[in-house]
Amino acid sequence: MTRTWSILASIAIGLAAGCQSPAPPEPAAQRIENAALGIAVAAVPEGLEVAVNDGERLELVPAGDAATGRIEVSCGAPSLGGVNLVAAVQEHEAEIRAREGGEYRGQRELAGPLGTAFYSRGVYPGAAGPTEETVLFAIHPDGDRVLRLTYRYPAAADSGERVGQLLALLAELEPLAPAAESAPAND
Repeated sequence: MTRTWSILASIAIGLAAGCQSPAPPEPAAQRIENAALGIAVAAVPEGLEVAVNDGERLELVPAGDAATGRIEVSCGAPSLGGVNLVAAVQEHEAEIRAREGGEYRGQRELAGPLGTAFYSRGVYPGAAGPTEETVLFAIHPDGDRVLRLTYRYPAAADSGERVGQLLALLAELEPLAPAAESAPAND
């Protein structure tokens, strides 16, 4: 009798293993569009989530409760004389150095999906301790203004990871296709 139960148990376990439902598919990456900024995030990078997407405000934060910080996406005004990313980096350096206790940590030129880009970093005292600010500057997909991704977070040993998150976000940025103009009706 125990042998029968043993065989039945083996069959039941085998059937249960074969009848398990497949793992649910991973959710599709979230696409974000911001008409006021004229950009879209094709897929929000893993580890980030959208906190604000309203008008000219597009802000992302680290997913979950473990990390803090905030990425703000902004655009400068259109420039008739061309976009000068080096000047934008120099302005950021001046902003950091102008803060009491501010320490500029340097910049680097990058080749990004939108062409040449720069990142610039600095640290300054904050209310909750030292705050690190890393900014990515790129030419807006429209080509006539600076696109600025500013990441502020508690200064720690994870700066490389934070820069990686900014680069992942930059890689997902694309121009927002203009709304289709309605054709005149033929009467």
